[in-house]
Amino acid sequence: MSFWTENKDYFVNGGVSVLVLAGTWLVYRGAKHAVDRFSRRRNLAEADPGAETRLRMIVRLMEVALFFVAVGVVFWIMDVSALKRVAVGMFASAGIAGIGIGFAAQATLANLVSGVIIAFVQPIRLGDSVLVEGEFGTVESIGLFYTNIRTWDNRRLVLPNKLLSDRAIRNYSLVDPQSPALVVLRLEYGADVALVRSILLEEARAHPAFLPKPEPSVQVVDADDTGFSMRLMAWAADQVRASELAAEVREKALIRLAESGTMGPRTTEAIPATTAICAPSAAPPGAPGTHLG
Repeated sequence: MSFWTENKDYFVNGGVSVLVLAGTWLVYRGAKHAVDRFSRRRNLAEADPGAETRLRMIVRLMEVALFFVAVGVVFWIMDVSALKRVAVGMFASAGIAGIGIGFAAQATLANLVSGVIIAFVQPIRLGDSVLVEGEFGTVESIGLFYTNIRTWDNRRLVLPNKLLSDRAIRNYSLVDPQSPALVVLRLEYGADVALVRSILLEEARAHPAFLPKPEPSVQVVDADDTGFSMRLMAWAADQVRASELAAEVREKALIRLAESGTMGPRTTEAIPATTAICAPSAAPPGAPGTHLG
């Protein structure tokens, strides 16, 4: 009896297994291409970040499911008793295996479950500006186990999904991304308050990031033995633009105050809406949370 005759079934089953794997890969690539094309046509990344986040998580879950099914089918097709036993274990004993795996890899499963919850409940979405673990950045990707956040200085903060589920996250893009820019000038007594107010409002309204609603305001916010502080509050479309608006308005206001001969400010600050955003001391001008005085 020839070698082919003796092993014909193995060759046939092996060929079918290769076709199954190739077919599974083609299905995955086709589905991913369709999702990518749909996302681009609808511009979901900008028009609907929530839908984009859900779609990306569905693609990742589909990838895992297809892999599991393809490997199980291959084990079943291959006419080897050991492989058949593995296939039977994969399909018939999934629940028992899940319990065992759960005890052995609780943290991994917690990250997986948290990733799915984040993708569908959406406390954060792709493209959102967030503050987490003291770092300000943009959500770049939400994976099955980890989430990547691009920080303001172009680093990557890789966080386990379980951590994001357990911690408080400040989301500057959810519901309403509009943010106030604050410019605080510390002035000596004798400074022309009306002129300072006029300059701050003019420079804010002339900035391309300025939003007319809500109305900007300039107030005297405190006073002590050494002087007083005036604060401009103007609004921008998001937190990053608010930081840019604050920094540029501050610079132009200082130049105009110096040119007018008005008693200049002793110390100044230009900050976005919250002082909770912390950046390294070497942060460039305009970085969120950087004090520019």
